[in-house]
Amino acid sequence: MKATGARLGVPLTLILIAASLLALRGPFVDHPLETGAVYVAAGAAWAWALVRARKTDANAGLTLVVAGACLLRLLALASDLRTSDDVHRIVWEGAVVRAGSSPYAHPPDAPELAPLAAALPELHARVNHREVAATYPPLVQLVGVVAVWIADALDHDVATSGPVIVRGIFAAVDLLALVPLVALLRRRGLPVALALAWGWCPLAAFEIAGAGHLEGLALTPLLGALALRERALAQPALVPRQRSRALDAAASALFALAVLAKILPIVLLPWFARGTRAGLRTLLVLLVVALGCAPFARLSGAERGLSGFAEYAFRWEGASLVHRFVEGAWARLYLYDVAWTDPRRLARAVLFGAWLPWAWRTWRRERDPARAALDLFGAWLVVTPVLHPWYALWSVPWLALRRSSACAWLAVASPLLFAPVAGWQRHGIWVEPAWLWPALALPFAVLLARDARAAHDFQGS
Repeated sequence: MKATGARLGVPLTLILIAASLLALRGPFVDHPLETGAVYVAAGAAWAWALVRARKTDANAGLTLVVAGACLLRLLALASDLRTSDDVHRIVWEGAVVRAGSSPYAHPPDAPELAPLAAALPELHARVNHREVAATYPPLVQLVGVVAVWIADALDHDVATSGPVIVRGIFAAVDLLALVPLVALLRRRGLPVALALAWGWCPLAAFEIAGAGHLEGLALTPLLGALALRERALAQPALVPRQRSRALDAAASALFALAVLAKILPIVLLPWFARGTRAGLRTLLVLLVVALGCAPFARLSGAERGLSGFAEYAFRWEGASLVHRFVEGAWARLYLYDVAWTDPRRLARAVLFGAWLPWAWRTWRRERDPARAALDLFGAWLVVTPVLHPWYALWSVPWLALRRSSACAWLAVASPLLFAPVAGWQRHGIWVEPAWLWPALALPFAVLLARDARAAHDFQGS
């Protein structure tokens, strides 16, 4: 343990120093360049720790990993970077549900929600894109309800206390991800210290506990589902079959919770369901998802309940690695007229069509869902029309189980995507600097080629 502590202690110290500076900086808009540099430096120290963790003893360093993860999240909870205002929408939608309405049926500025807006004017004013109905899945709505309920029970102002409570809940769930991740590492005979891939990642701490993003709420049950599924497969023949079935059922419920927090994990369902009782596991997942969605479907109605999702799927765009060029090519031929030839529709169709063969290739070559996740989610990061910094978290926990310098680079450098935030918060203008795409995408492309070369050499050896 002493050797492991010496190996990992220096990078952890650097991570915590950088995290302390982030916690003390205040709003990002006040010092955008310095804050962004510190954020990236924290990520670089994390990447160094990840490299060193691969050389530790199999069962050494877990206490240090957990302690560092807890300290990092405490610093993130104390921070006030204000790089995103999404957490206010989560609280608002929780208040809407608690009031007996559906956030999927009515956007925040809808006349039907005017009485609630009048009762919570400060919270309503902080909600972004008030013309768009909810897109957060039901499990996120439940967190919002709990936050509003706790704030009311404590007689605190919902607008100020609600976001803090949401961040605290997300931070607690986020830390729980270490439990299944360690189980997955042990099952493969890998060093448990590699759990720092998630535990010490500054992006995970500051975007979940610091900003209140929901990625941990989905990734934790997803990791739990895969860990339980592996445990079910590993049951000795002498163990009663009911034990394996119970583990399968629990894994299916956890997988469904991941989908109820973020739709993206559904792409792993074919891998999760693979093997005996595949149909039963798939049915259980879909049944739990349907039960979770049913109350909102009843309140919203099918057409109105999907309006927010349709708006996000069609119109929402941001920084992207590839989508911008595909859409730009179609824009030379067709108008932005909401028809099927709209460049936004065509670009999404083309890139989804490119993602599908990659998924099929992964299906044929990779049976391990935990390893397949890096291929599927990493490819999604490449083709998505919206690449928020916290989206890079979808590749992070799998880095404990599989090397990818390209995905690690995204986790380190994605805070650069906050560069336009200062201009938006000061002047209401979103301008992406000319240097941003090359700084993020070109190293990613080089490292991706290097990863592919390494994988080819490994298979050929």
